[in-house]
Amino acid sequence: MKPRTLGTTGIEVPAVQLGCGNFGGIGSLKSLIGRGLDREQAFAALDEALALGIDVLDTAERYADGESERAIGAWLASRPAAETAHIRIATKVMPPSLEDAGGGRFDRRHIERRLATSLERLGRERVTLYLSHAPEPSTPIEETLDGFASVVESGRVDHVGCCNVTPEQLLEALDAAHRLGVTGFEWVQNGFSLLSPAQDREVRAICRERGLGYTPFSPLAGGVLTGKYRRGEVYPPGSRLDLRPEGVAERLVGAVYDALDSLQQFAAVHGVSCAALSLAWVMSHADCTAPVVGPSRTGPHLGHVAEALDITLTPEEHALLAGWFEAATVRSKG
Repeated sequence: MKPRTLGTTGIEVPAVQLGCGNFGGIGSLKSLIGRGLDREQAFAALDEALALGIDVLDTAERYADGESERAIGAWLASRPAAETAHIRIATKVMPPSLEDAGGGRFDRRHIERRLATSLERLGRERVTLYLSHAPEPSTPIEETLDGFASVVESGRVDHVGCCNVTPEQLLEALDAAHRLGVTGFEWVQNGFSLLSPAQDREVRAICRERGLGYTPFSPLAGGVLTGKYRRGEVYPPGSRLDLRPEGVAERLVGAVYDALDSLQQFAAVHGVSCAALSLAWVMSHADCTAPVVGPSRTGPHLGHVAEALDITLTPEEHALLAGWFEAATVRSKG
């Protein structure tokens, strides 16, 4: 697949990054540990990614209480070094307040300690990409930036980014880094999909203006854009919305189902799946560097990715798809 430059890092990444948040669980929720892909399935997904040319693996120290990182580390150790030498890891550090009720400062001490844990699980001495998993309002951004600068200076991290930020938080971090002359965030990872085409518009505008990369997660909106959730039907047992409906399920109203019907009809006419079509829409979006795409629970785990790579949308088709869901948003609010 054609590589793309990731913001101000200067490095090239594939058009898709493999999201490993469902290795061993579903994201960071401890209550869902064991409900994601097991080791065998995770290894299969990683093998498929390697075969497709996806060489950036996105994980986090908190996914499945570390199992995601451990699974990646075990896979790397099980494969010939020559086959995996080019693999880049992107992992994230969670602010202390989101780890436990006691909280703490999101500073150099915390970042260095959590990075050491991640590197041990991954079996690596360094990672290419390291991200703040979320802001920590109780810690001055200067302290957090100092922590990220320290791990870059140590040679254990090449580039740093941020996740789940508002426009105000992003601007504050960028301006503080410039003022202090320290390493700043070079790309953003927020949620974005065809389900809400206007989502994150201000953050995306800042990324354009400042030359940052944009690697959105959940490009299929928790599976909504795959067509698996039907109007008037209960969610399939074990599906993402069955296990973790927050943030998406409340948006599945009549107008959105109408847009999903149009999406399914368009996909059927063009002989592609809804998942691949929706992913292709994000991949071809002018603001998007490379979406973070999770594997499906059944093999082939990345069939929708392989299919999306062969889809080319005209500007008119791209706008048509977005128009259905923009209209659905307006109708839902009305």
